[in-house]
Amino acid sequence: MYKDFGIGLLLFNSFITIIGWTIFYMSVKIAAKLNANRLERAELNSTLKQAQLNTLKGQINPHFMFNSLNNIRGLMLEDVEKSRDMLTKLSEMLRYSLTKNDVNAIALEEELEMVDNYIALSKIQFENRLSFTKEIQKDTLDIQIPPMIIQLLVENAAKHGISNLKSGGSIKLITARNGESLVIKVVNTGKLMIAQSSTQLGLKNIKQRLRLLYGTSASFSLKEENEKVVATINIPLK
Repeated sequence: MYKDFGIGLLLFNSFITIIGWTIFYMSVKIAAKLNANRLERAELNSTLKQAQLNTLKGQINPHFMFNSLNNIRGLMLEDVEKSRDMLTKLSEMLRYSLTKNDVNAIALEEELEMVDNYIALSKIQFENRLSFTKEIQKDTLDIQIPPMIIQLLVENAAKHGISNLKSGGSIKLITARNGESLVIKVVNTGKLMIAQSSTQLGLKNIKQRLRLLYGTSASFSLKEENEKVVATINIPLK
């Protein structure tokens, strides 16, 4: 009797052990699968994020290129040497746009060169109606920022601000460190008026790129202060 009880207890313990190992094995398999799925989703999200960023970069500014070519064509009748210089600047902007399409950050100093090219080309159209000044802190020049984002701010100021003023106006670019953030400001003469027909593509572009790259750590605002429009971007310093 005791022998049968011992055999039964041994079988019961073996059964429990087998059940325990089976549960452990299944738990490990399920955990591994969940982890693999999590990594796959993370990789997919990263791929989709990069694709969305590249799409947003591709939205920047085709009309400006066409307008610049037309303006340069008209300038050729007046000043061939200046026209040649403007074609070089336009070429540099096109190359910049193409080569930076697959990167998410560049030095602020490099972006400023393209902004200067943009202003030089814009002045063919605006002439003396456009005044451009910069207030750049030296310790911001090497900070990494999204490519073409300052140019987009300046372009928005020229297109929706200065172009609507008969006497023209000014655009001022400011960069400064503020604690753990880089502050970029573009201030232009005019009033904050967004036409109902406007798609606000440029503004949406800026907001979406900042969200994709920095989440909630970056911010963008656009407001009117003392008859000037102030666009401000805050980017966290990494």
